[in-house]
Amino acid sequence: MRIAPLLAVTALLATAPQQAVAELPDPFIFADGTRVTDADDWARRREELKELFQRVEYGHLPPKPERAAIEWGEPDTESTPGATVKPFAMRFGQGDAKLVVNGRLTLPAEGAGRLPVVIQGGWFGDVPARFKRPPGPSPYAARGYASVEINYNDAARDDSKRCREGGVYQLFGDDIDCGGLMAWAWSVHRAIDALANHDRINASRVVVSGHSRWGKAALVAGAFDERIAITVPQHSGCGGAAPYRYVFGKAERLENITGKYGYWLRPGFRAYVGREEELPIDQHELLALVAPRWQMSTEGTEDTWINPEGSQLSYLAAKPVYELLGAGDRLSIRFRPVGHVPSVEDLLDFADHAFEGKSLPEAFGRLEYERHAEATPWAAVAPTK
Repeated sequence: MRIAPLLAVTALLATAPQQAVAELPDPFIFADGTRVTDADDWARRREELKELFQRVEYGHLPPKPERAAIEWGEPDTESTPGATVKPFAMRFGQGDAKLVVNGRLTLPAEGAGRLPVVIQGGWFGDVPARFKRPPGPSPYAARGYASVEINYNDAARDDSKRCREGGVYQLFGDDIDCGGLMAWAWSVHRAIDALANHDRINASRVVVSGHSRWGKAALVAGAFDERIAITVPQHSGCGGAAPYRYVFGKAERLENITGKYGYWLRPGFRAYVGREEELPIDQHELLALVAPRWQMSTEGTEDTWINPEGSQLSYLAAKPVYELLGAGDRLSIRFRPVGHVPSVEDLLDFADHAFEGKSLPEAFGRLEYERHAEATPWAAVAPTK
């Protein structure tokens, strides 16, 4: 697989002005102007949208490498009460290039059979303490879940000056055009490959989650891999669940994210600063790519920088796609009166609901803001199942 050279990517993404659309784009309109009418149509439209998100915002998902293997370290039964932690290294090869992405699998110390697994990313090892998992029992193991943490920094450096050193750029060379979020999503997909035949993992019950920047990566991972049963972006904000066209209060905008964290996204995406209405996509359509699989966004009403009101709008705008596919009950949102704080409890409650049919607390799906129906005039005539 060969992806457009980076030199071509740095040119303006939209060489000709796009039609300005002030409201959220209609996800049911094909590129040729025809309209989605049923689930079969949506499957084709979904492929169009996947390509748009890759070409415009995140860059193209790198391919599976030619060679892949997993190497397990010594199990740790002491550091996490009630659980066993198994470090691992995913080793990849592409031609003469090699890459190692490290991670760890945490399993309940007791019990048998294959378990659902929550995969998320972050940093661990020789990194600042604020990025490390807090000591103590695993909340996932306590609820009967395996969990996997991936060192995303191995897949793509979270560093504006060194972002293209190592990682997927080392493995595939300068031809790939993806930013860090898509690279991190790629590492989630490779972890699913590596764990597919593990004797304690139920590969049909994969949950992908993450908080803040890693919530953005979780949403991208879920949108581009149908093996992921549940996608839970937490406080993902701009570049995640929040739209670019509707930014409420003093929340992060496209200008902010591409100014400080442009390396998370496809080179050239900053060209849309001040031209957000010309974007051919917006983030509600990224949520829609997950349909009909389970999905929930968690938001904090006091976390104003991540635009929780905008995320509610994206949720409402993705809902018609879920309803077309007969899966309206599989999409949810959860607000808490908190700042930039994730909730493992909400994640596991939603996973128990999806996998075991357990009831959800009433707060799930409850809206906190006005609906802004003017942003989705097309929703009134959206196709239904």
